Amino acid sequence: MARVPRKTPSAPGPASTAAPVGAGASGDGEIRVRMYRHGLGDCFVVSLIQPPRDPFHIMIDCGVILGTPGAKDRLAAVLDDIVKLTGGKVDVLVVTHEHYDHVSGFVLCDEKFAAAGKPEAGKLSVDKVWFAWTEKPDDALAGQLRDQRQKRKEALSGLVNRLHGMGAAAQEGASDIVQALRFFGVDATGTDSGGADGRAAAGGATQQAMAFAKLLSADVTFWEPGQSWNSDSAPGIKVYMLGPPRDTTALHKTDSTAEVYHLDAGFLEAAVNLAGDTGGDGGRPYTPFGKGYGKPLSDIVAGKPGGPVGQFINEHYLGPGSASPETDVSWRRIDDAWLGSAEQLALALDSATNNTSLALAIELTGSGKVLLFPADAQVGNWLSWQALQWKDGDRTVTTADLLARTRFYKVGHHGSHNATLKMKGLELMPASGLVAFIPVDEAMAKVKRWMEMPLPHLLDALHEHCGDAVIRIDKELGAAIPGLSSGGTGGPFGSLYHEWVQAL
Repeated sequence: MARVPRKTPSAPGPASTAAPVGAGASGDGEIRVRMYRHGLGDCFVVSLIQPPRDPFHIMIDCGVILGTPGAKDRLAAVLDDIVKLTGGKVDVLVVTHEHYDHVSGFVLCDEKFAAAGKPEAGKLSVDKVWFAWTEKPDDALAGQLRDQRQKRKEALSGLVNRLHGMGAAAQEGASDIVQALRFFGVDATGTDSGGADGRAAAGGATQQAMAFAKLLSADVTFWEPGQSWNSDSAPGIKVYMLGPPRDTTALHKTDSTAEVYHLDAGFLEAAVNLAGDTGGDGGRPYTPFGKGYGKPLSDIVAGKPGGPVGQFINEHYLGPGSASPETDVSWRRIDDAWLGSAEQLALALDSATNNTSLALAIELTGSGKVLLFPADAQVGNWLSWQALQWKDGDRTVTTADLLARTRFYKVGHHGSHNATLKMKGLELMPASGLVAFIPVDEAMAKVKRWMEMPLPHLLDALHEHCGDAVIRIDKELGAAIPGLSSGGTGGPFGSLYHEWVQAL
């Protein structure tokens, strides 16, 4: 891999009394946000239009959930439209975090991107690539987090492979594990799901996607919370980096069950051992009884070795057909009960990765309006923003200030229950005049067993702030709302995108 130059972004300044917003007006122009309607996944383009300057384009993520029908074709249509919109170049590509529904376009449609520094007709070239600090190659904490994630992916992937040979009950018990692994581009059999030709990195297709995105430009930045970016090439905007936090406690705080991310090492080791067990004498050292006292359940189910112990277990624990007076005693069995811990680990792995999201606030420096893009940030990421401050001339910008000036909100994690804070999130945003875009496909969410995505109570709260301006991938625009429109063809829901346009 070519050397990646490190930028030195601006750091937060000391606290002071905030000055009125509005200095540094950028003149005439507009901001456009395009949300692509390609399925359950994120792909946005933010375009700063300031004639006679060339438009400045920020692309945020490019992916759709694993298992989406015709995913490659859907993403290809999106990328073709982005090439048309941008003239074949995005100024900044933001890759928020390592989940398939945010990055799969970089493996499924890698041929749609031009090599770094080599523009090519019909392909998308990238000037700058932005990641969170959690993806920085030489950062010790980032490396530790990636190693932990990889170990858990490997353990759970191997476990799924093993469970597929253990019958229908075990496979059903593994369903939550399978769904969590799909966020990393690992399919239901525990194998990788890479590009159209099957290529994928050992840790899942998402690893390959992240590596590919890093090679799209020689100008790669790994952002820290509390930093900001502005440039003469885009004088109408300033970007504030909100998260992810460097506090590991905050990174692991996702909801009331998030702390299972620290599931004890004994289970992890047992899962790895089970995944690799061949049935030999050296296998399964974590069984509760010594070798001389244990009997493999598979032998008993198969009718061997028999004897009083085998007869007792058959009569009282093995379900229908037993000699017990009860017709079905399968409720007594505990051989699949341990899967509950495995499912918790899988869900925590998913949530903890969401919490590594690069969360951004884009300020329109003329009007002071803010566009909020939290990616899939969950509770700990959101809470960590509260103490951030940025010195900007004679004013101090705080997160509460940014939220109060938010006019566009990209709803976190497809409208799930723990990715939009209440008192320290939505309730700090304007009580009216807010536009919310939700990248959700509710029908696909139900296929994935996310039965309340988007969460009804969250939708109610959004409508209180936004009125009819709660815009979803899977719904056409309702009432005519100034600044909102749809366009393009080739999307699974009709138009290819919804777009919001606002004067600077």
